[in-house]
Amino acid sequence: MLRMNINNLIKIFFLLVILSIEIGQSLIPLDRYSTSSILIDKKLFFFGGETVHNLKPSTTLDQILYLDVSKPFNTVNPPFEELPNTIPFGSSYAIAFPSSQKNVIYLFGGITVNVNTDLDDFKSILHSYNLETNQWTIPTTSGIAPGRRREISGVINNNTGKFYAFGGLSDQFTGTPNNTIALNDMNIFDINTLAWSKGSTINAPLPRADYTATLLSNGIIVFIGGRETNAFRDVDINQLALYDTKVDKWSLMTARGVTMENRFLHSAVLTPDERIIIFGGRKVPNDDPVLNQLAVLNTKMTPYEWSIPQVPAIDNMPLTTSAHSATLVGNYMFINFGQITPITNPQIQLPFFYILDIRNFTWIIQFEPEKSTIDTTSVNKSPSNSTSNSPDLPVEKSDNGKQIGIILGTVGLSIGIGIVVGFLGYKYYKKQKYKHAIPTAGSPTI
Repeated sequence: MLRMNINNLIKIFFLLVILSIEIGQSLIPLDRYSTSSILIDKKLFFFGGETVHNLKPSTTLDQILYLDVSKPFNTVNPPFEELPNTIPFGSSYAIAFPSSQKNVIYLFGGITVNVNTDLDDFKSILHSYNLETNQWTIPTTSGIAPGRRREISGVINNNTGKFYAFGGLSDQFTGTPNNTIALNDMNIFDINTLAWSKGSTINAPLPRADYTATLLSNGIIVFIGGRETNAFRDVDINQLALYDTKVDKWSLMTARGVTMENRFLHSAVLTPDERIIIFGGRKVPNDDPVLNQLAVLNTKMTPYEWSIPQVPAIDNMPLTTSAHSATLVGNYMFINFGQITPITNPQIQLPFFYILDIRNFTWIIQFEPEKSTIDTTSVNKSPSNSTSNSPDLPVEKSDNGKQIGIILGTVGLSIGIGIVVGFLGYKYYKKQKYKHAIPTAGSPTI
């Protein structure tokens, strides 16, 4: 009788564990745009963002989400998880990049506000986050740190340890009303020495924001699109601004091939064969969608050449989005969150999730990690079992010892089940909170 009870308890325990895993993978995030994303050790992190559906007074989020990309999943129900510790402020339009220390991420620039008052109470341009301790700090740096700015793009050279961020928008509090101006300075941060410096301004592009920046293997940063001259007109996307990090020099190149539509708030990733894939964005001045949301820039040709890949028109073809994040995970381009264009569209701003296989330019919904991207340390390995599978042999232990063992095992399983039930209740509460947080109408605006 006791043995049957223990067997039943074991079955219930494992059933609850499976349910807890399923519930843990069913987190439905709030819609958001202008998040900061970074891939660290097989986990794709998302910091902050903007939403009109925030549960706090501010539209700027202080939430940290992540995806484990070492495991397969479906984009219909991606396994988003939330870190328990939030950002100490609401953050959006910022850049996340790695530091020289293991498991430490920098967050540069962007909007920083108090989520409870929506006031700008934070003045530092740079913050760091330790993934192991969940601690946020303001690094002590040398040199002249840049002023506050947002709607920027940055790159880091892993060989030199230097981070580059150009231009952006700066809110100049000079009276009433506030003036927003575009910038065109190159700011360089050395993650090894924590020192700030400036790049050359000779032949630098006009002030701009909402562009993309991509670092090639030869040390050249390619700037594509955006808005310029105080952000009131779009940049000619066929005129590429190039910055050579090796010699601190600016140049301009006219791309050949397909004549592209200008755009801003788009995204870009670099493929292993040095192609730049851009996606989405919208046009000045009416936030109209672009005709060709997916395009490829071949940087192995001189001048660089634009082309439009042939993509199968299937049901999971993405809507035109802007202010989203894009990350290359192996041979897959992850496109997360953002706004549909035009932003006045009444459709709910869902947490859009699209994956592009860059090998054949096919949109997929089922993600299968490549063998080279799987962390083998996460594979479950059972300890060696010294007990053979021989038939049961007589045991010299007394019935009292057997009963004590059964009682202890039952108590242990009961405690384990209690813990899992408590965990399930907590996850269910969070799941319901997020579901209720998404209304049935309305869309965010910038």
